Amino acid sequence: MEQTELMTLVAEILEIDAAGIGLDNDLEGLDWDSLSRLSFVAELDDRGISVSPDDLAQARTVADLFALTSIDR
Repeated sequence: MEQTELMTLVAEILEIDAAGIGLDNDLEGLDWDSLSRLSFVAELDDRGISVSPDDLAQARTVADLFALTSIDR
């Protein structure tokens, strides 16, 4: 997944402006919660990307999410 695509996806899930999201943003500070994680997994699944629930639970920043979506699984 491209970085801009990830930023757009995270913004859509959180219902915020993508311009306010950077790789160094802390997910907790963006109000990333369990519903956000479920939405993220569903969106990735639609794109054919699989992410381990354990790996996703350990993600702390947008960069962590990017790393999860950039790995060939």
